[in-house]
Amino acid sequence: MPLADERDALKLNRVAVGSEYDSLNALDMLHGYMLLRSAKSFHGVSERFSNALADKVNRAQLKATKADELAYSTQTGFGDEWVPDLWSQQIWHRARQDNTILPLFQSIEMPSNPFELPIEGADPTVYFVPETQDEAHLNLGAGNPIPDSKVGSGKVTLNARKLALRVGFSSELVEDAVIPVLNVYREQAVRAITDAIDNVLLNGDATTAGTGNINSDNAAPAATAKYLALNGLRHLPLVDKTANGLNLNGAPSLAKLREARFKMPGKYAARPTDLAWLVDSGTYSALLGLSEFLTVDKAGPLATAQTGQIGFVDGIPVFVSAEMPLTQADGKVASGANTKGQAVCVYRPGWYVGYRRKIAVSVDYLSYYDSYQLTATVRLAFVRFDNEVASCLYNITV
Repeated sequence: MPLADERDALKLNRVAVGSEYDSLNALDMLHGYMLLRSAKSFHGVSERFSNALADKVNRAQLKATKADELAYSTQTGFGDEWVPDLWSQQIWHRARQDNTILPLFQSIEMPSNPFELPIEGADPTVYFVPETQDEAHLNLGAGNPIPDSKVGSGKVTLNARKLALRVGFSSELVEDAVIPVLNVYREQAVRAITDAIDNVLLNGDATTAGTGNINSDNAAPAATAKYLALNGLRHLPLVDKTANGLNLNGAPSLAKLREARFKMPGKYAARPTDLAWLVDSGTYSALLGLSEFLTVDKAGPLATAQTGQIGFVDGIPVFVSAEMPLTQADGKVASGANTKGQAVCVYRPGWYVGYRRKIAVSVDYLSYYDSYQLTATVRLAFVRFDNEVASCLYNITV
């Protein structure tokens, strides 16, 4: 009986076990491993995955023969392009100071533009008079023992001015950005225009000449500079009523703050609950070091060395505004070095903010440009009762 050749046995089909990774090559599996490893919840791969990856790497003869032989996460052309550069979906906001100026004043909705706001005029006159004794006194003419007088009347006119911003952005940015662009832009636009309102109320000066504007003393301001909208708080003591300004030319002191405060008439200056101090950050820092507020023996638990803040000066709240600029020695901003601080004392009931349009934000999609336009606008007016409702301490060394 013939015997079979043993070599024929080697030609028999081998038993093979299929795997879900059979369709992948070594590079496919390496890429998958890198993606899995980048996930926060990664806790390793299965034994089947590891065995399949090891087998495919061995079969592909991916052996160490030179530097950079492995495809790693930052190697250009061999992994870097496949490792995602992940972005947080939460934006890190800029540090900003609070808006402190607008909330200080009473406001009114303007039903028209312009709008007349009635104000009190002169009081009637009070006389010392004799007892009524004769019939001749019983008339309304000159014979009446009580002379007549009148109650004065007055008005201020609110003229609304418009502040606005506009931002354009593409549909692709909205679709592809990792943050909600529309919401972020809208919030930032509202904050920007709120900051602008504070800036205008504080620094407004409608002067357009080549010199004299308190925000651009040695050059004509740009035609669209926001501070041209109206005349603000600083404008009163620096321009309209210079007698209400005090040139310090030195470091601040409590005595000088009081002197500047009482540049206003006593009927305003003697009402601390109706007043407010507005300062720049440099002046605020200098106030923290005043001996009257620094230590516990002088100021008790409110000492600046304990609290790190000036709450009140003579019962008047002190507010730091990011919109208060450093200035030249004359209290105005120029193109040169502005290094001097300033403190404005304001009688709050003496000012009114009028709104013809409160802050309005709109986002419009322009299909024919495949882009968006965001606009934010406000129309407001700012008026004062008279020329005595603010004073200023300027040329402060900070």
